[in-house]
Amino acid sequence: MELKNDFLKATRLLEDALLLVEQNFYFLHAAQFFGKLAKEAKFDDSLLDVTLVCDKSRTYRFHPQFTKAVLEDSKAHSEGVSLFEYFSAFNAFRGVGMAMVEAMRLELEFTDFLQNQLDKQYESFYDLLCFVRNVLSHNIHAEIALSSRDFQGTLKRMRRMKREPIIDFSFIYSRDLPQIASPYPDYGFECNIDFGKLEEGMEFLEILPLWELCMISELSFNLVQAFRGNIANNQELL
Repeated sequence: MELKNDFLKATRLLEDALLLVEQNFYFLHAAQFFGKLAKEAKFDDSLLDVTLVCDKSRTYRFHPQFTKAVLEDSKAHSEGVSLFEYFSAFNAFRGVGMAMVEAMRLELEFTDFLQNQLDKQYESFYDLLCFVRNVLSHNIHAEIALSSRDFQGTLKRMRRMKREPIIDFSFIYSRDLPQIASPYPDYGFECNIDFGKLEEGMEFLEILPLWELCMISELSFNLVQAFRGNIANNQELL
């Protein structure tokens, strides 16, 4: 009975983690849309008066001047990345990374699916996700500078497993995840990181550029979709 309860608890945790991957990926898209809207649209000041009903007796009123400051920053960065876009994107990247790592650590059917799907690249993908999660969870620097705790754990894990401390992750959807339709045959990405050469103070985006972070998040989402489809197909066969 205890083993059954533990399994059911782990299964619920897995579903929660997979749902978080999906929600964060949706949030990434919606936030970038609203970031674009903030740059291009004109808003009447009356729209800035926003309240949140917390419960039956209490309501929180947001301060319009702070919302206006974010909108003004968006207008000032119409050709670049605004503060809103920056924070929302990296919160989504962190959320995807954290949820994927937790889902993989449960070592349930999702882990088995990923190991089968990614084959020899499974460990590299896990290390990539851990790196993203660690950096974006620990960092307080505006430029996202590395701390030793962001990569030392992964480096030790690689050495403990007698692996080279280098990630050479190459993913092509038509080859590696044909269940998910890709926009063209060679659609995919590569990530290359030498963990043995990482040092404190290095800029995170010099190691993992913004485009690669988007692609890692997209792959995480698509792996969840493929896994859900795999479960549905298996159930149809029962």
